[in-house]
Amino acid sequence: MFTMGEDDWGVLLDTSIDDSVYRALAETHRRYALYLLTEWGRVFEDELADILTGWIYAGEYRMATPDDRKRIRIELREVHIPVLREAGLVHYDEQTELLSLGELAPSVGRIIEWARKNERQNTPEPNFES
Repeated sequence: MFTMGEDDWGVLLDTSIDDSVYRALAETHRRYALYLLTEWGRVFEDELADILTGWIYAGEYRMATPDDRKRIRIELREVHIPVLREAGLVHYDEQTELLSLGELAPSVGRIIEWARKNERQNTPEPNFES
C-alpha cells in the first residue's frame, strides 16, 4: 500500500496547477498518453492509438478488436488530444498527426510522475517500474 510523504501532499495540493491539468489527468486514456510521452517525448497519433488499445484491453484481460482500436483513435482525436492541448500538456501537429510533450512546469511533471507510480497496480502497463 502506498503512503503519502510530505513531498507528495505538496504536489497534490499545489494551487499553481491549473484546473485544466487536473481535468486532463482525470481520465485514464489521457494519463496513459502522458506517461508514454514522458518516456518517449513524442508519438504519432496512430501509434498512440495502437499502444493505448493494448494497454487498456490488456487490463481487461481480453484481446482488443479492430473496432476497439478505431474507437480509441476517434476518442483521441475528438476528445483526449483537445483536452491535453487545452491544458498545455501536449503539442499536436495536425498535418503530421504528431504529439509531443509540452513544456511542463516542475510541479506538473511531478504530479504526472506521482500519478504514473500510483496507477492501479493490476494494470500491466504503463507501470514501467515503481
